[in-house]
Amino acid sequence: MKVAVIGNGNVGMATFRELQKQREIQELLLIGRNQEKLQAEIEDFLDAEALATAPTAKLSYGGYDAAAGADILIYTAGAGQKPGQSRLELVEQNAKIARDIFAEVAKVNKDAIIVVLSNPVDIITAVIQETMGLPREKVIGTGTLLDTARLKRFIASLLDVSVNSTDMFVLGEHGDSSCVVWSSIRILGMSLDDYLAMEVGDGTSVKQKKVSEHVRSAAGKMIAVKGFTAYGVAAAAGRVVSALINDTHEILPVSVRLRGEYGVDGIAISVPCMIGRDGVIAVKQMPLTEEENEAFHRSADILKEIAENVGIR
Repeated sequence: MKVAVIGNGNVGMATFRELQKQREIQELLLIGRNQEKLQAEIEDFLDAEALATAPTAKLSYGGYDAAAGADILIYTAGAGQKPGQSRLELVEQNAKIARDIFAEVAKVNKDAIIVVLSNPVDIITAVIQETMGLPREKVIGTGTLLDTARLKRFIASLLDVSVNSTDMFVLGEHGDSSCVVWSSIRILGMSLDDYLAMEVGDGTSVKQKKVSEHVRSAAGKMIAVKGFTAYGVAAAAGRVVSALINDTHEILPVSVRLRGEYGVDGIAISVPCMIGRDGVIAVKQMPLTEEENEAFHRSADILKEIAENVGIR
């Protein structure tokens, strides 16, 4: 299996490191414009590899032509989110960068599955899918997989249980209009309200608005302090890549171009998708309450307006 990471910024390098953990990857490439810097990065990784106690992938670097023959392309290039800036404010600049890069990539590889991390990830996912002319199943944004992880971590901490003992989804935009599917939350097979009633007492509830705001603001708080986020989204990319390589059929909340599912058409937005060797095997329709459905469609309307402004058809 040959995997290439496009972009060597903070997210690209964190993702490259994350993918080195996956033994199924035989060749791992770093792709970008600055060949001198790419070489230095690979040399640094090779120094670390010399101390490894287990076999690792063959590491190499190159320009966009090096994408030829890659089974999976991970896209991390583009301008990063600045403190106080929303993901959607990056849209015009990063849409142009993505179009320029994939116009070059398309010359050498139109068979790879593409995993998109760059923000605004929903818009960039649709931009790349159109630029490459690929079936929607083969261009996947990490979307709200990271938002869902943040929600799981917060709820697990609140309840003093393991993250692995919780199940829940955040859908919609990876950003300020994401929507928590409260009706999907399960702990010990019970709804959140039932679990709280059992553990604390009847009438106990979680302040949903406060929790939702925490999930939406988590990245902004980290960016304000350290200037970027990288490790969480890199782990999200690793999870998607693992599902692709191992054909797990895992259902994950990721961004894909919808064609009528959930009453939405033409935009990329996060919904539960079954992931396997060929990409998105199926978009799964999960039941939503009336309130959740309205929140999801508000999120979709925001993305649709932005998408039209950058020429997504």
